[in-house]
Amino acid sequence: MNDNVFYDHELEKGFITSILSEPELFADVADQININSFHSEYCSEIFKKMQQDYLKDGDIKKTKIMLYSTNKFGQNKTEEVLDNKYFVPMELETIVDNLNDIRDRRQVKESLNKAYKYLKDTELEPDDFKSKVQDEIFNSTSKNLDKNLIHSVEDILMESFRRFHERQEGKTVEKIKTGFRSFDIMTGGLSRKHLSIIAGRPSMGKTAISLILLGKILETSNVPSLVFSMEMSREKLIDRMLIQKAQVCSDDYYASNKKSKLDLDKMSKADREVEEARRRILGKQTDSLDIARNWLLEKPLKVVEKRGLDINTIKSISRKADNLYDNKLGLIVIDYLTLIKISAVGGRLDKGYAGAARDLRDLSDELNCHVMLIHQINRDLKSRSNKRPRLSDLRDSGELEEAADLVGLVHRPEYYKSREEGIEEKLFQNDAEFIIAKNREGKTGTIPVNWYPEILTFQDHLDKRTYGKINYLKQ
Repeated sequence: MNDNVFYDHELEKGFITSILSEPELFADVADQININSFHSEYCSEIFKKMQQDYLKDGDIKKTKIMLYSTNKFGQNKTEEVLDNKYFVPMELETIVDNLNDIRDRRQVKESLNKAYKYLKDTELEPDDFKSKVQDEIFNSTSKNLDKNLIHSVEDILMESFRRFHERQEGKTVEKIKTGFRSFDIMTGGLSRKHLSIIAGRPSMGKTAISLILLGKILETSNVPSLVFSMEMSREKLIDRMLIQKAQVCSDDYYASNKKSKLDLDKMSKADREVEEARRRILGKQTDSLDIARNWLLEKPLKVVEKRGLDINTIKSISRKADNLYDNKLGLIVIDYLTLIKISAVGGRLDKGYAGAARDLRDLSDELNCHVMLIHQINRDLKSRSNKRPRLSDLRDSGELEEAADLVGLVHRPEYYKSREEGIEEKLFQNDAEFIIAKNREGKTGTIPVNWYPEILTFQDHLDKRTYGKINYLKQ
């Protein structure tokens, strides 16, 4: 038999050189290949080093791998193996599939050799050698299956019982409390290993409500968080969080304050009183913003600002952030879905986006965190007399409805009313809604919220009932 079906060292070298050519590609195949896929001592050791660096640092440095190779195997061996002539011009995933196929053949061959020894052992009874041969064949064909896929109900009940008592004793918290009282009452909070989608038409306040939830989670639960800002700059994102926290009018925040240079002595009494009042408000705004900055400075928050990231890069960055947080990353916010670079499936982009959503849900399970995905509904609501969004509106973007564990829809009737009547929006809107259209673990329903466009903030109706309207600072 041709031994080439059991190992292909050129292919193994092709994998190593492919990764060293583009180290970021390792994230694409990290969960598809392991050290058993390599036969040569050199490639096994180099892969092991790559895997260790990736799991520890979240990425792979070519210089570090080359230095490790030279120290362990010598300069000549390193240059010989990593010469460009060994580069295999194939898709990396194809290389991985071929290496895994060869690995499986090796494992079956090893088991057949052991089985043949049992057949030649005349001291074994027929039933014994048949049993041992069957065991070897089964082990070789199932060796790469996840042993943790099949669980007994007894084990599941014991684990469920243990987690129940840990929750009762306050030792573990499986849901992340948001601090948005109505939301927490309805949903219990955000579950780890779940994907939520916050959706709505343009200008409804999707990003605003996601940042409010993020800010309240940082305040209430102090959960290490990561935000992918794929539309606005990182500075603008932090500006919005500061405006919400400090409750300072956004126009004042972004204004260039030339009035501060005016000479009070040259003003009339009436103008001076107006200017002095404005400066007092400005001082309060500055103090409030300083408090907000100091508050945010101490929070476990990281921001990624990059347009057009693909799903594998998002997964790789998230794993690295989780590593930076000592595997305690609790929340990932992605703003927003259709800005993720995806490939069409069967010529359909909506299928690609649905696949991306499923990958993000898998990522939440892998990292034991919650992923919040912002999505802009594409359906043209102008054709409907009732502009209130529905869960079925997600269907135009693929199977998002099925992929999500929780769906929140943002709706502001005042937005449509002001445009229909040709008037400006009210600066206080008490008819806005945060609609929990899907909740895999509990109730659905509508949360009444108040919208303050000048401070980009939604207020929970329970907070308004308890504390009254927000008296934000405006010059």
